[in-house]
Order: sequence, then C-alpha cells, then structure tokens
Amino acid sequence: MRSTLISESIAIGTGEELSRTAIEAALVATGADFETSVVQVRGEPVTVYRNAPSTLAEVFGRAASWGDTPALSYEGRTVTWSQYADVVGRVAGSLVGDLGVRPGDRVAVAMRNYPEWALAFAAATSVGAVAVPLNSWWNGEELAYVLADCGATVLFADGERARLVGAQRSGLPVLRTVVEVESEARSGDLAWHEVAAGPRADAGAPAAAIAPDDDATIMYTSGTTGQPKGVVATHRAHTTALMNILYQGALHAAVNRARSEPVRPVRSPSQALVGGPLFHISNLPKLYVAASRGHHLVFMRRWDARKAVALIDTLGLDGFAGVPTMVRQLLDEAEAAGTTLPTLRQIGTGGAPTPGNQIQRIGQQFARGVLASTGYGLTETTGAMVGIASSDFFERPDAAGRPFPVCQVRVVAADGSDAGPGEVGEAWLRGATLAKGYWNRPSDPFHNAQGWFATGDLVTVDDEGFLRIVDRIKDVVLRGGENVYCAEVEGLLATHPDVVDVAVFGIPHDILGEEVAAAVHVRLGSAVTSADLQRQVAQRAAAYKVPSAVVILTGPLPRNPTGKVLKSELRARLQADPALEEQL
Repeated sequence: MRSTLISESIAIGTGEELSRTAIEAALVATGADFETSVVQVRGEPVTVYRNAPSTLAEVFGRAASWGDTPALSYEGRTVTWSQYADVVGRVAGSLVGDLGVRPGDRVAVAMRNYPEWALAFAAATSVGAVAVPLNSWWNGEELAYVLADCGATVLFADGERARLVGAQRSGLPVLRTVVEVESEARSGDLAWHEVAAGPRADAGAPAAAIAPDDDATIMYTSGTTGQPKGVVATHRAHTTALMNILYQGALHAAVNRARSEPVRPVRSPSQALVGGPLFHISNLPKLYVAASRGHHLVFMRRWDARKAVALIDTLGLDGFAGVPTMVRQLLDEAEAAGTTLPTLRQIGTGGAPTPGNQIQRIGQQFARGVLASTGYGLTETTGAMVGIASSDFFERPDAAGRPFPVCQVRVVAADGSDAGPGEVGEAWLRGATLAKGYWNRPSDPFHNAQGWFATGDLVTVDDEGFLRIVDRIKDVVLRGGENVYCAEVEGLLATHPDVVDVAVFGIPHDILGEEVAAAVHVRLGSAVTSADLQRQVAQRAAAYKVPSAVVILTGPLPRNPTGKVLKSELRARLQADPALEEQL
C-alpha cells in the first residue's frame, strides 16, 4: 500500500521548490539547530528535536538570563525577566513548602490575562505539578466540574473566579487552597502577595526530578457538546511545540531571503501583543516561547481592537496573533485610524480556518511586508503540527501548511484506505506533540494501536504536501446523498465584499435528509440580500451546494471562548423560527 505520510511524499519540482527543500534539509541536518533523532516514548519510536529542552522547568529556568529587560506587561505594569525569575522561584517555594504540592499534583489557573497567570503556570510546571488552565468564561458550575474532574489541590484565581468557585466549594473537598489575585474583597484562602513573598525554592531540585514524558498540563477542550474533556500533555509535547514554532520562523525567514521577499526583518527579542486567552492552546505556547527567547509579551484584559491598534503603535509592538475574527477587527481598526502599523513584523492567525479574502487583505494592507502565518492543530496535538507562512501563506490561501519535521499526517478515506492527492479524507496525526490521552477517561480511545490520532477533520493534501482543511466530519451536510463541505461554501460566501463572517450548516429536510443553510454577518449599512448571496455561490458551485436558507445578520456570529462558531446554536434558532432574518 502506498504511504500517505506527507513528510515522505513531497514532490521536488521547480527550482523554487528545490530551494525550499534544500532549506528544510539544512535546518534538520546533523549539527543544525533543528536536528532530529528517534527516541522511545511510551514504548514507541518517536521523532524528536535533538536540541529541544527536556522540560518546561528547563525553559522557565532561563528567565533570569534575560536580566532587566521587559517580560510581561499589563495595563501599564511591567515585570522584568529578573523579577519574573524571582517571583516564579518564590511561588514555587510556597507551592512545595507551604501548600504541600508534590510532582503530579494538579494546580489550576483561572483568571484573566494578568501577569500572575504566566507566573503561576511557570511555577507549577517548574516543580513537577500538572498545570490546569481553566476557561475564564465558565460559570461557577463549569469551573467546579473541571476542578473536581482533575482533582486540583490548589487554584490560582482572580477575584471574579475566586467568588464563583467559593460558592461551589462544599462540593470540592480535594481543593485545599485558593490563591487570589487582584481583588479588593478577598474570597480565597491566600492572597497572591503572600505566596509570592516567601523564600525561593531550590530551582535545581524539583526541576531535576521531572522527566520529559511526565504530565505537564491538562487542558480542557471547549466542550461545544457535552462536558469538556481534559487533554493530558507531557513536558516533551510542550517543548516540541516550542521547537515547532521556532522552526517555522527559521524556515520562512530563510525562504524569504531565498526568494528576496520584501518582508520587514523580525526583531529579537520580539515585543508581541497577546489579545486572546492564555487558557487556549493557540496562546499558551507564547509563554514558553517568550521565556526561551526573552520576548516581551503585552497582555490585554479583554480583546478590544481599537485599544490593540493603539498599543501596537504606542509601544512599537512587532508581533500579533489571534483568531481570524480578531485579525479582521485589527485590520478594520488600523484602516479606520489611518495607520499602517509600521512596527508590526509578524501576524499570525489560527484557531479557526482563515477566509481567503482575509489572507489577501493582510497581504494588501501590509504590502506583504509582514511574516504572516497560520497553522493546523488541536488541543489534543498541543498546538499546530502543520504550518504555513511567508509567500506560501498568500499564494495558497486555502492551505493550512505542511507538517513540521517531527510531525506526521496521514489522510484516510471513509473506507479506511489511504486517500490519494487531492482526495478528501480524515486527517490522522502522530508525533511528539501528541497528548497522552483524556484525563479520567480510560475507556475513551485517544489513538489507535499505531499511535495515530483521528482528528475528525476532513482534509486534502496536494502533490507538494500542502494540507487543506475541508471541514469537520460532523459538519458535512449530506444533501440528497451528496456531501456538501461547509468550509467550501463558507469560502465562496466570504468572497462577497460585504460579508464580514459566515457559518454554513445543515438543517433537517423531509425528502433530502439535510438542506444547506447559512448565517451571514454583513457590514453595517449593506444592502446585500439573501438572494444575492445565493447567486454568489451558484456562480461558482453546483446547485446542490447553494444554501436554501440564508439568514442575514448585522451583528457577530455566536462563538465559544476559543473563537469557534456555535453552529449548533444557529441551527437550533433557525429551526425554531425559519422566518428569522435580522433577529438572529
């Protein structure tokens, strides 16, 4: 049977592609920064980066080497790397000496993007505890469910989350201590300043006891249906994710030079704006990338595009990444403010498919002068296993990229056979960033006997190894025996100049089984009609793909905290009132 590992099936054709292939080979060659080797992980051979840090403790242990340069900023308050190292050491000492935390104990974090979020996470993982980032948008019952599920003994929380958990405390007997941050009326057991003022831990002792394949985090999936599941990732998974990010930057900087691309040179250390929540896998890696390179991260209390533009311009920030909705809002506000964001060097988008028209707009608005990128991964893969950047990002707007050197992707057809180039199949992933499994769910299969994780995402791969996301399997509309891939129709609708955002989904139909429906957020003042948008699809797609129901919205689509559209909510509301027009 023909192999469908993308890393083994990349075509070498044009001179430009050969140049890219040569660059990739040089980056992973013996003695290079991203040299690879094979090790045994839980009894299976796994390709890893030879120069990757062993643990997150090792990564965060580098903080002091960056001295008095800025590390974390929030609302005018800045923590230097020297202060960072000191506070992390003191909090680690309190966790071990005062709160009785031992390796493997769960320590949860639930708060807005305060600097203390990053400091608590670093301290917990540095002493071998398992850090559990909690969704700060959950209510008290949701927070209590996850705290009970993971068996957290310590919780770092801001005032709002501390009060929510306090009301549920009687049902959380394992939770011994709530450490509260930034609150005037304390609800927790201890204040942050109390745990951050004790003696520093002996950094070497707890760090030395941590092994690369020890548990580092439990990150809960967004839970759009049913209860969220805790995804257990190891230190190796996170440090490999760190190396993947650094590899993508190095690869595309070299590709840019080879192609003489007019990209602004990337600064080191970088100063980046973090507008999304740290509890999400697309943002959490920023913490250990920053510690490994001395970057400066500027946190926002909540996302505000106008404030983001002001911060980038005022502080001279050079990096930003967010879900496509955030990127679009940033571009809108920059355009309205008449700024080109001249200091910006890198802009990343992910967490959801990026519309092609938005990719084109990034290229136009920055004259292709920024290192723009996206990637594909899940919480279960500890972030992206596939990435794309540089000119590839603009020239292949429907692609999510090619796999990183230590990541493998397989495309599997519905009958279990290998899908050929351009054929639709489910993405199976394997590699060092793959999580161990789901917490407290031994009967919930995570991967098959060969170590492949079935993503539930439909993809295609071309002859050059570029992966394109087609849709979620469960979101495919089966209309009269024909598969309609929602992402394809969404892409066609998104090309209309008045369309801001769009979601396509299936609704029940007595004869066809399912019919295609769309909810479209249009620009304020737009005169576009449902019929206009249906014609937009009909001009470029088969008739069965044209939505029979198109709901026009003048406000944003409903999304969960990680930016994913809540299609189930749209579907339910449209079914309840098929005559919905502006109200949805």
